[in-house]
Amino acid sequence: MKAERDFLVQKLKDAGIHGKIHESMKSLKNCNEVHVGAVLRTGEDFTRSGSKKKYTDQEGHRKQRNKLFERTSELHVVIADTDEAKVEEILTNFLKSISKGLEVNGNWVDIEIGKADWVEGDDSILKSKIAVEFDVILTGGIYVDTDIITAKVDSVEANKE
Repeated sequence: MKAERDFLVQKLKDAGIHGKIHESMKSLKNCNEVHVGAVLRTGEDFTRSGSKKKYTDQEGHRKQRNKLFERTSELHVVIADTDEAKVEEILTNFLKSISKGLEVNGNWVDIEIGKADWVEGDDSILKSKIAVEFDVILTGGIYVDTDIITAKVDSVEANKE
């Protein structure tokens, strides 16, 4: 989950958040800034999977990839500022920069954006006038690769007794 969180933090910085990107609710509550960005962990689910796929690696060896678990991680993103137009601009830049997924350790992780909630100044714990909060759902898996051994017919000899 660290690579995915770091990816989202970098995308927030690229979208226009400067300064510290908060990664915990305690840090977010204690901040006195009006220009705020945060990526918070909210949860992770694991579901057993029996998926199998055979492939050939770059060296020409046959392998089987077993998906042991389907992994769904949920991160909560907060963008806040003094002006709705600034928040809208940062949100738009962030959404433009997010792809359909990313590669983590050679495995593909899908990215989906959840429903956005707009929060006015008095309804928020932040010092900002307005904030947008939304969840980012990341779906990947836990995999194990095993070698597929093929026997050559020419090397097998039958014993006659």
